[in-house]
Amino acid sequence: MNKIDVARGAQIQINTYSKIEEGKPVRPVTYGKIEPVIGWARGSCLDVLQGAEPTVIETQQAGAAVSPVRQGDLADDVAAAVQDAAVSVSDSLTSAEIRELKRRVVEELMKRGRLTGNNRD
Repeated sequence: MNKIDVARGAQIQINTYSKIEEGKPVRPVTYGKIEPVIGWARGSCLDVLQGAEPTVIETQQAGAAVSPVRQGDLADDVAAAVQDAAVSVSDSLTSAEIRELKRRVVEELMKRGRLTGNNRD
């Protein structure tokens, strides 16, 4: 999508979108309008402004939102599965809430001895 498409999809002015691209401040509600248009979870724009990565979601044909599964160690796969499940059942979780949920699930599995930090595929 180009900036005009995103601005139209978010129902904001192109000048406002340009401010966002330039890192200039806009109202938080504006970020909330853009995030679903660009496929990010709620709160991801603020995460990016703080140096974090956005939580990417993709809409499946059935309408459920999921993120791509990452390759890596088993803990990362578990975290990715938790993220996929969270975004597919709720469109109101923020990216921070999804990250916290992933962290807690991995932590709990490690505490139970079902997962270690050095598990590999």
